[in-house]
Amino acid sequence: MDDLNSQIHDAKTDETELSLVLKKYDLDEELALEFSEIDKAFQQLQIKYQSLLNTRKFFNNG
Repeated sequence: MDDLNSQIHDAKTDETELSLVLKKYDLDEELALEFSEIDKAFQQLQIKYQSLLNTRKFFNNG
């Protein structure tokens, strides 16, 4: 019985370890959101750049 109790105790998650793991995943989620915002801004910049190129071609041909 003592062996079983010690195995159960060993299998439990340490609160400090749990906090570290939760912080790690929160950080990953935060970085994913930041990357998503940067990616969105970059896509908008690509659209504006393509629009400028198209406008330039139009005025040069017109």
